[in-house]
This record gives sequence, structure tokens and C-alpha cells, in this order.
Amino acid sequence: MSNLSSEFRSLSSSSFCSPSQACRSGQQRSRRIPTNPKAIPCSLADNSRQVHFERGVLDIKKIGHDLCVVRWPTSETREVVLSVWKKDRFEDLAKFSSSKQDYPIVLVNSANSPVILSLASIRSLSADKHEWHTIKLKGKLRGGYQETAGTPLAGNSVYLGFNNGEWGGGLQRVELRTGIVTNVERRETKELCAGPLNSACDPVTGVIPDPRNKDCILAAVGLVHMFSHGRILRVCGKDASLIFEKSHILDGLNGHELKVTEAFFGLTLAADGGFWALTSETLYHFGADGTEKEEYELPELKPVSGIYLSRELPGVIVVRTDTNWAVSVSGYTPILIPLEGAGL
Repeated sequence: MSNLSSEFRSLSSSSFCSPSQACRSGQQRSRRIPTNPKAIPCSLADNSRQVHFERGVLDIKKIGHDLCVVRWPTSETREVVLSVWKKDRFEDLAKFSSSKQDYPIVLVNSANSPVILSLASIRSLSADKHEWHTIKLKGKLRGGYQETAGTPLAGNSVYLGFNNGEWGGGLQRVELRTGIVTNVERRETKELCAGPLNSACDPVTGVIPDPRNKDCILAAVGLVHMFSHGRILRVCGKDASLIFEKSHILDGLNGHELKVTEAFFGLTLAADGGFWALTSETLYHFGADGTEKEEYELPELKPVSGIYLSRELPGVIVVRTDTNWAVSVSGYTPILIPLEGAGL
């Protein structure tokens, strides 16, 4: 296996860096037709970069043992290509024709098989890798300025989180077998922004499989706008429950106290079976049951081949991106790339 292939496989599902320092790690992406996103692996051995696709990269994800890329090679056609990493290069695996009305949103890992969720359909690849099976969505996807997606370990559904900043976003569930779209909400009171999961007020910034429950996912909520609010939720079907929230009390107007909660901007699975959660200032390491194990201050990020990152923390690479800045005044909110097999 080449050094480049080793570096690809050392990174967790769906991670790559582009020259604009917008790195995708399955946490958030903007819904817009790509003009010049590239796939450029960064070697951790010698800090080198190699361009594989000059334009049109839509998403990238580890599916089983393979690193897969969904891309739109040219703006002149609507052909979408699924490519897979083989030895030292990407090879085209399958293609299909798309449209503006059925624009691909995200590549997901469904029980170690590639599935592409689009605006109006679900496409899954046949066992022989030669044919796409298409199911039309039964319901409308909500949409957002940024989106994040994840599937439970069972692989029978995909949860799509939306981030519209101060205008909320929320979470939807898509059943992969039937295409049924379901809104996931939980409001404990009738107050305007009652949560813990309220699509009118809660931007969802991260979705990952729940490492402890094969039919569930974990979702992060985070916003900094005047004040901050956020939490980490476990979602099973349509049921959402709070597993972590960190609050602070501030002095408000006229002597009243104001409760604010820490905003979370990303989640990713950890090599030890737990997971990582990221705020604008702190990195949290949780066990599989949601119990906090460690808490780290974010390290200083240093330039490596034009990408600002740090490898100081155990088991994870911290990469700078401003992807959340458009919808939150949180400034730079780094994303996390876990290292497979790394000790913690």
C-alpha cells in the first residue's frame, strides 16, 4: 500500500481538504452547486498534497473499507460519478444522470454500501456495482444553508440535519427502504424556542451513528448569536433525548440571571468506541454511553501545506475551517478528523 493510500485510510469516514481550507468531515456542507471544490489528499508523513480532482467534488466518505467520492465532473452535463480509491488513484465505479430538481445532497454509508441522497430520490448501488436502484422520496426535505447527515449503524435510514443559524434548522429522517421523510422534533413546552429539538430555533451542526445503539444517531446543536446555545442529543426513530448540555449563568438585564448553554459545532466517532464533540473553544471526549471522559482546550493550529491543523491531541486531527461562520458569530470552528487505531 502506498504512503498516499495509507494517509487516506488513516483518516476517518469522509475527510478531505481543499485549497480554500474548507475541509469536509461529514459534519457540515452547504447546499449549492459546486463550482470548484477539489479533492486534495494531505500526506501526514511529508506534508505534501496531490490533486486528484480539479473540480466538482460533492462529497467524500469511507464506505466499508473503501474511500468513495461523489463528484460532478463538468458543468456542461448532469452526469454524477461515484469514484473509489484503488491502490494509488481514484477509479470510477458507477455513474447516473441527475437534474437541478434532483440534485445530490450527500453520500451515506448504509451497512457498508454507498447510498446517495438527492433532493427527490435515494439511489443505492446494486451488489454487482453495475446498476443504481432508485426510490422517490415521499415528502419534502426541509433544506438549509448548511447540511450534515449520518446513518445509524443498522443502516436503514439517514438523518439530515439543517443549519440556518439564528433561524434554526432542525432534523429530518429519511427511511432508505421506502423514501418516507419524517420531521424529528421535541418541544417540552409551548414557548417559542422550547427544545431540546426545535426546528424553528435549533441549528443541527453534526450527525453521527450512536456507537451504543445501532438504530440511533447522535446530533449536535450549536449557535452563537448574541448568546450561545447548544446540546448533544440521542435520536432513535422520532424520539429525541438530551445526553449532554453544559450551561453557564450570566448577569442579564434588571438584575435577572440568564442561562446560556455551550454551542457544539461537530461530532465524530472516536477510535475507542466513544465519540468527540467540538465547541469553538473546547474538545470533549465521551464514552459510548455519553459520559464525559476528557476535556481539552483547542490547540494552536499551524499551517501544513496551506491547511491550518494540529496533531497535538491524542487520536484526532483538528483542522481549521470557517464553514460555520456564515450562520454563526462563532468565528473559526475547527472540524475533527479521528485517526483509526490511535490510542487515547
